[in-house]
Amino acid sequence: MRKNVLIRDNYEEMSREAADVIYEVIEKNPEAAIVIATGHSPRLAYRMLAEKVRENQTDVSRLTIIKLDEWAGLDADNEATCEYFIRKEILEPFGIDEKQYLHFAMNTGEEEAECRRIEEAYQNLSQIDLVILGIGMNGHLGLNEPGEELIGPAHTILLDDKTKTHELLSHTEKKVVGGLTLGMEDLFRGQKILLLADGKEKEKGLEYYLNDVITTKVPVSLLKLHRNCQCIVNRESFPVLEQQ
Repeated sequence: MRKNVLIRDNYEEMSREAADVIYEVIEKNPEAAIVIATGHSPRLAYRMLAEKVRENQTDVSRLTIIKLDEWAGLDADNEATCEYFIRKEILEPFGIDEKQYLHFAMNTGEEEAECRRIEEAYQNLSQIDLVILGIGMNGHLGLNEPGEELIGPAHTILLDDKTKTHELLSHTEKKVVGGLTLGMEDLFRGQKILLLADGKEKEKGLEYYLNDVITTKVPVSLLKLHRNCQCIVNRESFPVLEQQ
């Protein structure tokens, strides 16, 4: 088993472990900058973290929250958006002020300019303490889709067919074909990366994270090159791990 991989028995245990990791980062640096992934994999961890923050009256007023990616062409109040998710699961429960939130603006019609704006602001942050990621169904990270090459800074992307079936997009009838995302170089700026592996459809991505192959055709495999990536796995999602 690759080092820094924790296998937990179920989704709840995986989420509790993840919440503890995030909380430790906040305790260590109350001014931490944290990149936030959305979707099912981290949702319960965020809820557990919010409860822990409330119980301990932890100061989160100096954090910087950074949105990892976003669908193109949707309005902010659309339940399918990463924006909607982050406001519901992070900003409101934690009481995060707008000035603490760095995010791709919604449906501007100027996506390339928006990526340049985000990249400049991101690079101006002194450090990125934590990058939280899930594994895409095709092994993508954020919306860095599989391909012959990957892009370093924030950029626009055409979605892979598998990505178009993402659970968040089930909340909209509008056809979404593109997105905006932090790039691979941006992700590698994280002092620590927290990778959550949950969902049977993520089996290929997890396999490539655990094996010895590194390929841009499965972006998650590149995280093996990061100096401090911790992966937490929900054992229930991956029968191949039953004997480990």
